[in-house]
Amino acid sequence: MAKTRKPDGGLDDVRQSLIEKLNEVDEQLAPYQDLVVQKERLASALAALDGGQAIKKRVKWEQIAEYLVEHPESTPAQIGAGLEIPATNAQAHLLRQQGTVFTPAGEGWNVINGWEKHRRDRKGR
Repeated sequence: MAKTRKPDGGLDDVRQSLIEKLNEVDEQLAPYQDLVVQKERLASALAALDGGQAIKKRVKWEQIAEYLVEHPESTPAQIGAGLEIPATNAQAHLLRQQGTVFTPAGEGWNVINGWEKHRRDRKGR
């Protein structure tokens, strides 16, 4: 069935055709989404280890603390890979808040009990 073109609907027809094509491509790519996500995480981890830019450029120290609650004794490289930031960013937060929020633990870091009282985002207060 051929579409009838309205004088003022030409762009609408083209737009609709493009949307349909994009939907077809999305359907074809669906089986590969897990691989795309995995690739992005691996690339971010590598960038974090190399001190390069990862997907997220900035995090708050509270996010690092929350990560350490879930992953105690993590190293800056592990934190960087987990949060998709450069390891140097994680290290900077750990050192700035050392003794108040973070404490060295083995080869990694832990949070200090009661760290939540130092939060700036008001969670945990």
